[in-house]
Parts: sequence; C-alpha cells; structure tokens
Amino acid sequence: MSLLRATTLGIQGAVGCWGALASHEARLGPLTLDPLSACWIVLWTLSLVTPRRYPGPIGEALGSIGLLCHNAALSLFCFLPCLAEAAHRAEAAQDGQRLRAWRLGLLAPSGCTLAILSGFPALACLAPAAGLATLPAFAEMPLLSYALFVPPLLQTHGFFWPVSLVLLGAGLCLCLRIDKALNYWPLLLLGLTLCAREGGLADTALAGSEAMILALALQGLGNRAFLFQTPLPPLAGFLPFWLGLHVVNGLSGLSPAWTAGAVMLSLLIGVLMVRGWLSSWRSLTRVFTLHHDGLPTALTLGLCLSICPGLLLGLLHVSALDLAGVGQDIWRAWPIWSVAGGDGAFWYPAFVFLIPALIIPAVMTHLPSVANALPDWPSPEIRLRLPWGVRRALALLRARWQTLRNGWRPVTQGVAFDRAPVFRKTGSALARQTLSLWLFLLAAALAWLGWSA
Repeated sequence: MSLLRATTLGIQGAVGCWGALASHEARLGPLTLDPLSACWIVLWTLSLVTPRRYPGPIGEALGSIGLLCHNAALSLFCFLPCLAEAAHRAEAAQDGQRLRAWRLGLLAPSGCTLAILSGFPALACLAPAAGLATLPAFAEMPLLSYALFVPPLLQTHGFFWPVSLVLLGAGLCLCLRIDKALNYWPLLLLGLTLCAREGGLADTALAGSEAMILALALQGLGNRAFLFQTPLPPLAGFLPFWLGLHVVNGLSGLSPAWTAGAVMLSLLIGVLMVRGWLSSWRSLTRVFTLHHDGLPTALTLGLCLSICPGLLLGLLHVSALDLAGVGQDIWRAWPIWSVAGGDGAFWYPAFVFLIPALIIPAVMTHLPSVANALPDWPSPEIRLRLPWGVRRALALLRARWQTLRNGWRPVTQGVAFDRAPVFRKTGSALARQTLSLWLFLLAAALAWLGWSA
C-alpha cells in the first residue's frame, strides 16, 4: 500500500469515526455526513484496507463521495465508475467471477427509478425496490448497494418490507452455491432487525443491527480472512449468528404466528451455519500465498473483531441505534467485554477467545510427537475375533471414511482425478441421513424455544 493511499484512507477513516460518534449531521451541498453515512464510510474504509477486487484510486474516491451523497440517484452515478474499474481489473486478471449480463441489466431501470423518485415523492414506496435491484450488480461491493436501499427502508412502516427481506435473504442464502452462501446473510439480518423494530422490541432490534454491522464488516475483509468468517466460536463469524439466534428468540414472543416462524428461522440459521462451515472447509483446500499484500491486514482485522468486536460496535453505536429505531437511553456502554443478545443473554468474546488461545499452543507444541506415536488404524498387531456383523459394520465405516477423506483431499499429483464418482457416493451416503438430520434440527429448535420460554 502506497504512502499516499494509506494517508487518504486514514483521513477518510478519521472523518467517518468523527461522524459516527457525532449525534448531528453536517451538510455541504449534496453531501451529508450523519451517523448512518459515517457508518458506511467506516465500513468502506475497512474493506479498502484489505484489497481484493476493488477499484482503483478514482473508484475508491468516487465511492466515498457517493456514500455521502444525500440523493440516491447521484450516489448511484458515483458508484458506476467503481463498478467499471472493478470489472476491468477482474477481466485483466482473468478472474472467473465476471459480471453477468443480467446483473448489469438491472442497473438501468434502477437508476431511472431513483432519478424519478426525487421529483415524485408519492412514489417513494418504490425506493427500496430500486435500491435492492442494484444488489446483484454490486455483489462484490455490497456495501454500496446497502447505502442505497437501507435509508428508504428506515422510513417505511409495516411488516411488508421486513418479512420480504427475511424471505429474500433466506432464499438467496439457501439457493446459491456454498462458496456464496453467506453473501446475503446481512440482508436476512436487516430483515430481522426491521421486524423487531416494527414489533417494538428495542433491545432485540439493537442486537440485530449490531449483527448486521458485524456481518458487513466481516464481508468486507474478503476471502483472505475466511478463517475468521467461519461461524464457530471464538471466531468473529460466530457472533452475528449468535445475535441472530437471539433476535429470533426475541421475535418468538410477539405473537403465536411468530412462534412458529421462529422455529423455522432457527432451523434456517442452523442450516446457514452448516453451509458456512462447508464454505470455510472448501476454502482451506485452495492454494494462497502467505506473502500477499492484503493478507496480514485482513488477518489483523479479523483477529481484532474476534477478540474485541465491541470496539467497532461502540464506535458505530449511534448508527446501530438509528437502524434499530431507538433512542440513546437504550444504549448502556461500549460492549468491550460482553455483547448483549437482546433477550437477557450475553456473549463474552475476549474470555471465549482466551480459552483456545491458551490451549492450542500447548497442544501444537506436543502435536508432532503425538502424531508420530499414533498407530495406524486399525493396528496390524491387533487380531480381534469379532462377530461377522460387527466386522461388516466396521468395514462399512472405514470405507465411508476413506471415501470422504479422498473426496476432500486436494490434488497434488500431475494426473487427472475425477471426483464425480466420489461425490456421488458421498452424496448418496449423506442423503440417507437427511431425515435424521432434519429431525435433530427440529428437536434442537423446539428445545431451544422451550428452554427460553
């Protein structure tokens, strides 16, 4: 990172932090700096610190200006050079994730709708739909799209848009490929936040807004920090899911209809966590260099968000309160040591991170000697005379284990390897356990609701 770019990003981040902590807004022509726009500036700066497929200096500057524009059409006009530069860099790098035609085709009607809405206030109900239509085009930079449709969503009333966002986010997270499973997870969290806001659950809505901010921050780190995006404690990716589950738990008390919906949403979040684990596991098999320019910064930010996410949440707490639609009296203090779930539960990220931080070094120190001392399985010296049925079950288990291990092993030899039969066998083995899996998830969700009642 050059000195000029680092200085520019530092000044941009300082302005965003000042605007996020201030309780008033500053205007300069078409530009407006309020807590919500300052939140976008801070998250945009964090995403630019860890470079992946973002635009060049001109696109970065215009993107920052667009986040400050009060008019949505002018913001979209400033975002277009970011999209053009990102697409050009992806084509020059021969990246396989090029922009599809249908994703860009939604920009024209969205831009025309946003331009017309400024002259026809009666059509303001179409502003969220026009902003959402830009999300496929800005899939690599989703923060720019969120800045277009979140402000008009905060001005709407009723459960139409909150429930629509929950259904849309859930459908996209479930139907997309595993490597893109969590790209629309913040959209689902936004829908849950707005549902709690419309239901009058202040603490639950605040927890949902904090979960959405954390999910957007982790999404901005890119694939370089995929380890910290894994939904497993004590990693930073687990906290948005933990907050999301407690938001669902809070929504279950609104009405009997929400109780049934909370069961389905709990199952959905559990499935998304499993998909997040699979995505991280597949990322482990990819080859990447440890000397990449953006890798140390991404790992440092991911580590900070894992140990003390309260620094980011405290810095952007005014924006979180605006998203939740509550006043300053709800805010207690910066969540440095504990994060509230909104229903009386608390998560202690620093304490949870300290336990494996002390155990793992001790285990890794003795791991080579222990690994060398482990015998093969089954040991050739052991000759047990077991019944035929037991031996058949052990043989089947070992065959399935070999199939799964060979299916996930990366190819290191020059010969071609056809994985289709392996995955076909693995899929058939897993398909037979589908009913048991769903029954287990249903029982876990019912136990969760019964315990929290």
